[in-house]
Amino acid sequence: MMKSIFFGIVALMFAAVVMQQDQASAQVTETDAPSSTDEWNYMNRSCSAKLQDQINKEFDAAIFYMQYGAYFAQYQVNLPGFEKFFFNAASEEREHGMKLIEYALMRGQKPIDRNSFSLNFANPAARVDAEQGSVALTALKAALAKEQEVTKSIRELIKICEEDHNDYHLVDYLTGEFLEEQHQGQRDLAGKITMLSKLLRTNPKLGEFMFDKQNM
Repeated sequence: MMKSIFFGIVALMFAAVVMQQDQASAQVTETDAPSSTDEWNYMNRSCSAKLQDQINKEFDAAIFYMQYGAYFAQYQVNLPGFEKFFFNAASEEREHGMKLIEYALMRGQKPIDRNSFSLNFANPAARVDAEQGSVALTALKAALAKEQEVTKSIRELIKICEEDHNDYHLVDYLTGEFLEEQHQGQRDLAGKITMLSKLLRTNPKLGEFMFDKQNM
């Protein structure tokens, strides 16, 4: 029920944004070069497109973490530490997406490109780590891989906007606002994976429970 409500809210939010964009696009024609009246909000097309891709990735990561949070919240699983961790991670990614939308709007760009925006709702929580038989360990490894994917995408965005088009304002914003948090998050996840792996080897039956209570 909670997942259905969340998905409904997300769908309604983006439907409203798309409708507003359709109305605006009837009056605005996009070009590769700024006109004399559009110089204040000019961003090169490839830089703008990559920014739109990053917005998509942030909200996609939010859905990814929310699904894991909902999985661990089930009474049959009942690992409240993992539940809280992944729901908080989902909120952080959603906040990142909103920050990038606000930045795009500040620069006079589309908040969301309806032609490229697409969220992945495939449930990842059914997979189990083959070596140690732990959904919790699988979830942490998947989270680290997702953070690496998002970090790589941010670095690609920085490269496109800095080296090719000298958009130093966006580069500075991304470097100061996003990259440090990404690296800290990856370090935290790597440490959690190491610790949980050790617990599962020494106590395979209670390892997840103990880790949930003491380290999440």
